[in-house]
Amino acid sequence: MLPPAVVDEIRRLLAEGRLSQRQIARRIGVSRGTVAAIASGRRRIPAGEASGPPGGYARGKPVRCPGCGARVHMPCLACWLRERYGRR
Repeated sequence: MLPPAVVDEIRRLLAEGRLSQRQIARRIGVSRGTVAAIASGRRRIPAGEASGPPGGYARGKPVRCPGCGARVHMPCLACWLRERYGRR
């Protein structure tokens, strides 16, 4: 996942209009598809929002998630996504 600062830089370069999406992708070091997704609004990262579940991932043996019962490294990414996006 791209850091919000990189997404902001891509948006700034797109707004300037001097470079093509391909040139921006080469300059930043991402794929042209990523630049196209940001340009079209398909890829959005709200300011100040973390890119993953709070707390990150622990190392070591996986444990049973109390929410879904899967063996995972806590916090459980599947449960976090279900809670965040309301999908089951």
